[in-house]
Amino acid sequence: MKQNISEHSEQATFIDSVLWLYKNDSTFIRPLLFAVPNGAYLGGRSALQYAKLKKEGFLNGVSDVLYLQARGPYHYLALEMKTQERRRERDGGLSVDQADFIQSVSMAGGFPVICYGAEEAIAAFANYMSFETRIIARAPWNAIA
Repeated sequence: MKQNISEHSEQATFIDSVLWLYKNDSTFIRPLLFAVPNGAYLGGRSALQYAKLKKEGFLNGVSDVLYLQARGPYHYLALEMKTQERRRERDGGLSVDQADFIQSVSMAGGFPVICYGAEEAIAAFANYMSFETRIIARAPWNAIA
């Protein structure tokens, strides 16, 4: 019998693998790869805490992992993690907010990917890393107009 693997485990495997695979790649910029703990972070929060987070800019549907390095024709990578089982669900297990975010990423020049398991996510990341790096612009650290 096949054991169900959690989205957390799949995402942790993905991150561990990417960090190992790209540890010697001079074009990989580690601080630009990070998780957005939307759902997990909100679990057990009160309505007051949720309202505070919304005022601070919290947004439902943001992808699970972002990599903010411009490559090829894309400005950044937005990776939505799902378990293999979610593929069979309606809309591939995506919420309306997640689908809207993915659409927005595409419209903004990002590279949105929905991955069902760590293997798909690792392959999608490798695909993104195969594009040439590029610098869009270098803004001053204290960019005040």
